[in-house]
Amino acid sequence: MVRPRARAVHGTNFSREAHRYDAVRPGYPQAALDLLGWEWSELRVCDLGAGTGILSAQLLDLGAEVVAVDPDGPALSRNPAPYRLGTAEDTGLAAGSVDVVTVAQAWHWFDEAAAAEEIARILRPGGRLVILINQLDVRVDWVLRLSRIMHAGDVYRPAYVPAPAGFALRERAVVDFATPLDVDGIVDLARTRSYWLRSDETIRERVETNLRGYLSEEHPISGTVDLPYMCLAYVLDRL
Repeated sequence: MVRPRARAVHGTNFSREAHRYDAVRPGYPQAALDLLGWEWSELRVCDLGAGTGILSAQLLDLGAEVVAVDPDGPALSRNPAPYRLGTAEDTGLAAGSVDVVTVAQAWHWFDEAAAAEEIARILRPGGRLVILINQLDVRVDWVLRLSRIMHAGDVYRPAYVPAPAGFALRERAVVDFATPLDVDGIVDLARTRSYWLRSDETIRERVETNLRGYLSEEHPISGTVDLPYMCLAYVLDRL
């Protein structure tokens, strides 16, 4: 479990590697976004924990009216959507002001009880919460080994179901997909992980050496490889 103080510190660290984050972290598969069951173009959406805007950009492309909320100002400055500084527990948005709240790659950083209360407050009656979690597909043996070397921290099992108070699960899916990366890209992916961001240079050098050794000797990669992912997607109704 991530302690609240640790959430506050690590949750604002990602802007240090924002350029890499945007380059190597995957977007979210369309099948996961379609799980909502509504046309995004008709919706006002709060993208909560939006960071640099990987999901925000996709929602804008789908025609949604998006406001991005995050405590990390430098990360938000890269977000293409209108944004405001705020947290999952205190967004600063008006009550009943959005149709959908999306949380992509950020649910584990929240104080779930406080966040659920705030999300319910800003959603209109009948609004929905969408939680998206991209994870390396550790069901694949070589990816499991890779994730352990980089200390990926992908902690949710496919059977996981979020259950915040005041919400009821409507839909869920595990969507398999892949993103193309070469060895340098995989090393850059490790550099965007919280383990890397909070480690000293000695540990970082060890991780990079181990990664490059694994990808040249135990599981050799030449050129670009399709790195397997799974997206855990959930749609919850506000009660």
